[in-house]
Amino acid sequence: MLKIHCPICRNVLQETDVVLLDIINTLIHVRCYTGPYDLITDKGTYKELSEKYSFLQEFVH
Repeated sequence: MLKIHCPICRNVLQETDVVLLDIINTLIHVRCYTGPYDLITDKGTYKELSEKYSFLQEFVH
């Protein structure tokens, strides 16, 4: 199964990590994000967002 990594710190996202989903469907740790917040479409734990968005469900580990 594939694992999603934060593009900034390169760590594998864990179910309890708080992440942001941006307009191009990239998941980034909240602590790593430094861009403008108008590009963010959702925020929550990795588990919450992966259950909410079908395109992320295949990556849940």
